[in-house]
Amino acid sequence: MAPRPALLIALLVLLPGGCLKAPSTAARERGCRSCHEAHFVREGACHECHRGDPGAERGVLAHARLLTGRVAEHRLPAGLAPREGRRLVDGLACRRCHSIGGKGNRLATNLDGVVWTREQAQLVSSILEPVENMPVFGLDHGQAEAIVAFLLRSGRPDDPQDTYRVQFDRRASASPTVFERQCGGCHRFLGPAGPVGTAGIGPNLSGLFTPFYPTTAPGERPWTEKALADWLRNPRSSRPHSTMPPVALSEDELRQVTAELGGTAVALTAPQAAGGRPPRRP
Repeated sequence: MAPRPALLIALLVLLPGGCLKAPSTAARERGCRSCHEAHFVREGACHECHRGDPGAERGVLAHARLLTGRVAEHRLPAGLAPREGRRLVDGLACRRCHSIGGKGNRLATNLDGVVWTREQAQLVSSILEPVENMPVFGLDHGQAEAIVAFLLRSGRPDDPQDTYRVQFDRRASASPTVFERQCGGCHRFLGPAGPVGTAGIGPNLSGLFTPFYPTTAPGERPWTEKALADWLRNPRSSRPHSTMPPVALSEDELRQVTAELGGTAVALTAPQAAGGRPPRRP
């Protein structure tokens, strides 16, 4: 008796290699692409944009320090997020305290290394909810992600980092400095010994005399010792609508305030800005 057509089909399906449906793409792929659809394949491997561990089989390990959303654009040449992040970093003068792309003051953390070791949520949170002496910029979540994307593009995970001590604890002073007495009620700055001043009514003065501070002196110029002295004597002489009153300082007090502000940052010299390393600080 000849086999029926239905029985022949069933036998073909059960025989090795006789499956009528080819294995799915997901079943053939390994690593990230076993779960996720590939995109931007010309830009490199998945982990080069998104981090993670492509060799891990458990999701919690495969997604370690995962980068998502706008942050993952750090590897895309045409990515909008890194370009927006650059504009924000320059406009907010982040380098007055941080070293970014090998350039900047060393008052706070060197972001070239930190950005490659922290979780994305930690990085975004540190921008939106900053530590005590860091200005509150009022950025939204998308802008914070753009900054992280730019920081990732600026630094490299294998770039060796100089180590130096950053003081974030407010020092206890039995004898307040001239700045603390005369200026600390409105201004603050971050120095090698920690935060100085207690209020944020006026601008944060961290790195005031360095090339990385905004050009906010009268005439939209960089701050110099003379510009500061002229400003303190009579702010309204250069800006009639300024809310800051004159600050009566003796010559000795003026020198002390200038020394406090001028000694709070280690700016990069021209050769270092071109890619060299700043000297180590003990």
